[in-house]
Amino acid sequence: MKIHFIIFSLITIFVNYVSASAQQDVRDVDNFNLYNTQLKLLNSRFVDDTFHIYISLPDDYNNTDERYPALYVLDGDISYGIAAGITRYLEIGGNIPELIVIGIGYGAIDKSAGNKRNRDYRPGENGGAENFLKFINDELIPYVDGNFRTVIEDRTITGYSLGGLFALYSLFTQPDIFNKYVVGSPYLIPDNFVIFDYEEQASSTFNDLSAKVFISVGSEASEEKYFNPIDELVSIIQTREYPNLILETKIFDGSDHLVGPPEVITHGLISVFGE
Repeated sequence: MKIHFIIFSLITIFVNYVSASAQQDVRDVDNFNLYNTQLKLLNSRFVDDTFHIYISLPDDYNNTDERYPALYVLDGDISYGIAAGITRYLEIGGNIPELIVIGIGYGAIDKSAGNKRNRDYRPGENGGAENFLKFINDELIPYVDGNFRTVIEDRTITGYSLGGLFALYSLFTQPDIFNKYVVGSPYLIPDNFVIFDYEEQASSTFNDLSAKVFISVGSEASEEKYFNPIDELVSIIQTREYPNLILETKIFDGSDHLVGPPEVITHGLISVFGE
């Protein structure tokens, strides 16, 4: 009888605990803001579209007069959160300076956004990279520099896959816009590898490319689509022997194409902000 009473008491206590847990005081938090993010809608006359611009400010931004380098993140709808989180993590460890992080997105992660990526990131006759770069240089950067305390001579761009292709297009056509490039597994195939033509034109146009560049690819990425073209382009760039180009390359062992973005942001930022 005593045993039955103990068991009954334990069951009662458990039921009361579960019931109390189910009635926990859970409240909504108004104006919750992750990574001190501001969202702006910026219309572009060059692209004839409206972009979603995600801006993350350092924690102490409003308590100082300090200026900060700017990190521009392509594919912002999906990559901004990755980049902002990793950036703040690396800052805590003293691996990189505090940054203003700017994500450039379309407000969605769907087929329509994918179509816009193809429109904006692809160079050549069939792409709109020229207009998209005008948007960044003539509209977005002036807005950011005019409204936030940036170090105007210290800008980084990071892009992955098609975004990586666009970052390289920026380097080869207007290398004065950014001085740091974090390029992950760039997809070089569009328009019959036209990016190689832009690289060749750059070697004739510019005596130097004064920049820090990080280019990576996963060891398990498709050799045809990624590994071999990237290896070929890197080899060509190295033969140019630009006096002030600092180029680091990295192969992520065991990583396929869609595993790479966090690795690229982490190692790429450490690379371009390192001594």
